[in-house]
Amino acid sequence: MKKIIIAEKPELAKAIALAVEGEKKYFNNKIETKEYTIVWAVGHILRHKNPGEIEEKYKKWNMEDLPIYFPKWSKIPIKGKENIVKNIKELLKNTKEVIHAGDPDDEGQYLIDEILEYCKYDGVVKRILINDNNTEAVKKAFQKMDYNLNYVNLGKAAEARAIADMIVGFNLSRFFTLYNNASKPLTVGRVQTPTLALVVNRDYEIKNHVKEKYYDLYLNIKINHKILKLKYSVPKSIEEGMIKDKETVEKIISEIEAKTGIVKINKKESYNSPPLPFNLAKLQIEANNKFGYSAQKTQDITQSLRDNHKAITYNRSDCEYLSEEHFKEAVRLIPEVMKKIGLENLKLNFDEENKSKCFNEKNITAHHAIIPTFSGELSKFNQEEKNIYELIAKRYIIQFMDKEKVEKIEAVVNVESNEFKVSSVKVLELGYKVIYEDDNEKEKTEYDLYDIQNGEYPVIIKNGNMKIEEKETKAKKPYTEASLLSDMTNISKYVKDEKIRGILKEKDKEKKGENGSIGTTATRANIITELFKRGYLEKKGKTVVSTELAKEYLSTLPESLKSADMTALWWSIQEEIKEGKSKKEKLTDFVLYQVIKIIEDNHTKIKTSVISEKKEVLCECPKCEKGDILEKNKAFYCSEYKNGCKFSLWKETKYFEQMLKINKKNALKLINGEKVEFKLKAKNGKEYKANFKMKLNGDYVNLEKDK
Repeated sequence: MKKIIIAEKPELAKAIALAVEGEKKYFNNKIETKEYTIVWAVGHILRHKNPGEIEEKYKKWNMEDLPIYFPKWSKIPIKGKENIVKNIKELLKNTKEVIHAGDPDDEGQYLIDEILEYCKYDGVVKRILINDNNTEAVKKAFQKMDYNLNYVNLGKAAEARAIADMIVGFNLSRFFTLYNNASKPLTVGRVQTPTLALVVNRDYEIKNHVKEKYYDLYLNIKINHKILKLKYSVPKSIEEGMIKDKETVEKIISEIEAKTGIVKINKKESYNSPPLPFNLAKLQIEANNKFGYSAQKTQDITQSLRDNHKAITYNRSDCEYLSEEHFKEAVRLIPEVMKKIGLENLKLNFDEENKSKCFNEKNITAHHAIIPTFSGELSKFNQEEKNIYELIAKRYIIQFMDKEKVEKIEAVVNVESNEFKVSSVKVLELGYKVIYEDDNEKEKTEYDLYDIQNGEYPVIIKNGNMKIEEKETKAKKPYTEASLLSDMTNISKYVKDEKIRGILKEKDKEKKGENGSIGTTATRANIITELFKRGYLEKKGKTVVSTELAKEYLSTLPESLKSADMTALWWSIQEEIKEGKSKKEKLTDFVLYQVIKIIEDNHTKIKTSVISEKKEVLCECPKCEKGDILEKNKAFYCSEYKNGCKFSLWKETKYFEQMLKINKKNALKLINGEKVEFKLKAKNGKEYKANFKMKLNGDYVNLEKDK
């Protein structure tokens, strides 16, 4: 009787097959070896039932049914994954031992544990922890196998969080929707709502910003025929680091006038290491800044590179580090990657002493950084896939290039305990930055310090050499998707409560690149996408702003929902569950109590004018088949336009030199494939009638004359 190995993903199953001995037989849904049958999930293949699937009465939203809670939230296979569940269930009937090969984190533990529980498997279960698909790494993992019983509490913590999220989402979304008599759902989420609050708060800060004057003081000093412009260093004791009254600056001038000071010139050569390989969040930020891609778009492109082209490693990783096996493999992989993107002539160094700090197994979490693989043909990529692939490839290649060599120069003078300084950086050798030569801005130095040697230069301070510059404070910049993602990975900086801020940072102590975050690398793009879909956020050019609905709705919600406190408090209880000190019910009961308290509290209502806006739907979009066709002043368009559907039927459409005017009735006919009659004028001026039909031509909608 063979042992069953259940991997979390197909690529891990294949990596395991390569690592175990003996002949392999590959089937659509399993891999057979002499000792093992290796099967796989594709992420979560089960989901909790919605309230209406458990009890019929919950299909309709009623205030008197709240709060909704079930002692056991039953599960069903996710649509489209029923056969995977069925196949695994059949295999489990004929084995006495299972090897759990979920990702080595709480979610990976939960994912396979829930399959075993759903299939009512009661045999022996071992646990293998694999965070690197290299063959040698997988072999080493087999030597360290343990009993799954020692890890089940990790899965219980993840399940508790999933149920807690449902308790919040199902109950409070229904409550606030019903309470406000809204025409469409007003959603609430542990991650969604604090993310929305970031944007709303930023928009208010910008709107309410009042310009304030402040003053900078500069000292011009001549050394060896060079004029240096040194800026006064505002003491840390001064609030906001700005001097806002001119008298203070004038007092400093009077104190140091005619005094002697020593200008110290310090030049120092140093090296800048290349940035680490990408995790998904950093890749999404880079792609948004460089190409304007949304977080979801970048995630979708990486999914295609991974699934359709096998060109990159696991794309939803939160890690920027790699293993020793990757370092050994690079001497073969990197030349292949360089050839693909036309960079064969770069100077590389694969020596041990040049090893990048990214090769550190201690910092690898459930997955390693995103890097290219040996597979994938650039000629088969579309332009967007090429763009993202090149970002990933270059970020990996530079780990084997020289560091950037720079000369840092600083001039400092202290006069009567008042410090003035200026600094600049001169690039001596581009090093790895040569790969980004097209993107590199020429180094600009406002002050020419390079011809002045290290040393000390006495100077006499003169009134005429000092200058006060009056400036005005500027409002913060609106969010872009890149800066919003960045703040989601570091939301703790906005938390005022020191205890909560400390908990958030403690939560991420094992995750390099995140520092008190909300959401996960795999879910943040969807959170932002949903905020756009719900009408809470909208784009203005490259910026992300909140809508009036978002501002008004958020103002009615309790602070506990708008902050990251919930994530912090939940995590603390999850840690107790992981350690076996608490049951999962401690978190779910705690969250249920919080939900009941919120429901029972008094709340203000959203203005009717904000929530009652409801656009008439003409029909389903014929292009994407997901959105609804709505009417604007100049066109009929798809409601999914923010998610990429470009369908639009203009109310005035040109046919040669004549305009065809389309009303709502005719638009509906055209979209449904019917003919519509229009009046036209012949060249001799006579009117005649002609039938037209709508034709979809890629992203464009044309009207064609029916012959």
